[in-house]
Amino acid sequence: MVNPYLHGNFGPVLDERSDDHELEVTGVVPPDLNGRLLRNGPNPAVVADDEADYHWFSGDGMIHAISLAGGKATGYRNRWVRTRSLSSKLGTSLPNGPSEPLDGPANTHVIRHGGTTLALVESGFPHALSDDLGRARVHDFDGGLASPMTAHPKLDPDTGELVFFGSDVFGPPFLRYHVVDAAGALVQTEEIEVPRATMMHDFGVTSSRVVFLDLPVVFDLELAAVGRPLPYRWMPEAGARLGVMPRSGGGDDVRWISIDPVYVFHVLNAYDAGDAVVMDVLRYDRAFDTAPGEAIASGLPMLARWTVDPSANRVTEQRLDDVPVEFPRIDDAVAGRPHRYGYCTRLGERPEDPSFEGLVKYDLVRDESTRFDPGEYHSPGEAVFVKAADGRGEDEGWVLSVVFDATRGASDLVILDATSFAGPPVATVHLPARVPFGFHGSWVPTDS
Repeated sequence: MVNPYLHGNFGPVLDERSDDHELEVTGVVPPDLNGRLLRNGPNPAVVADDEADYHWFSGDGMIHAISLAGGKATGYRNRWVRTRSLSSKLGTSLPNGPSEPLDGPANTHVIRHGGTTLALVESGFPHALSDDLGRARVHDFDGGLASPMTAHPKLDPDTGELVFFGSDVFGPPFLRYHVVDAAGALVQTEEIEVPRATMMHDFGVTSSRVVFLDLPVVFDLELAAVGRPLPYRWMPEAGARLGVMPRSGGGDDVRWISIDPVYVFHVLNAYDAGDAVVMDVLRYDRAFDTAPGEAIASGLPMLARWTVDPSANRVTEQRLDDVPVEFPRIDDAVAGRPHRYGYCTRLGERPEDPSFEGLVKYDLVRDESTRFDPGEYHSPGEAVFVKAADGRGEDEGWVLSVVFDATRGASDLVILDATSFAGPPVATVHLPARVPFGFHGSWVPTDS
């Protein structure tokens, strides 16, 4: 069979590059963009002969770094994350640091917190990266972390705390909740009782509460025993529920509310609304209901708003759009607070033939959306918002997206003015290589 996640721009690149010279730019790079866009995604170093054995989520992590300074694009480099999983394939030296319960590929996200750059995947520990990305150290917060860390931690814009959870297939406990302070020290860990290991990829965090998503994509030991690369399956009979807990609370404080079986990979944002929590999510009717090597879900995700009311033991849903989108981002300055704008990647209409068609900016106050069309033969990735140096409004800044240009077999960094989202771009940085479709990234200012 032909696995769609091993061909075209999903296919891996096999060279690590260090092109630190100035890159060609069409337009003008905003002079206040001084730093690096770091992007993570799966890039298998070794591919089995049977393509059906490969799942997009299981490829080795590769970090792509695009450097901007003084109104110029000053360099590009890419490096595999030196995990134990990668070293076992290539016969290279192991990374420093503690052993992991599972050797994860560190392929999903990359953030910087407390002066440390971390490559993340939900099945393993974080990996702390050197500034040149060439070295990695397994990072367990000085022994405080006993199980994997989600790839979707939430940074509180007021306190600087990093709030996250970890799912553990070797539980119980199958779920733990953690808080790391602004300096990078783990200061709180709570065990949360759940009946089984589910794929809990993201969660909601407000200024005062968290919302866990215990949804029916379930770890299957039989699939793991036969070597399935991602041994999870859709099991609606397991039920679906949301768990609301105070951020300072523990397992006994979680209030669970049942919902109809659905699945959510990503949360746009969440915020308090009196006793309720409002949470905007990318909602699938079902997921992991296909065979290995096929689409991740038989359906497409849509943006929806959940109002979670623990006092009424009820969750109400409002469909916000019928356009399939994924990889939601906001201005991180409003994380956990009421938000007006969101940025997503628009998907193709056929889940069996995955594609990325454009970008969408949502104005959720006016109930409007604006599209950016990158043009024929161009496919964008996640849209990362960066506040302008003089930006005051929530959308006063830049939107950065790595766009594959099939006409030259390489990728560009497209920079949009968020207030003029439909374009044209203020700058297009022409990269010297192809960046495969990946997952998530972060803008890291030079002084961070």
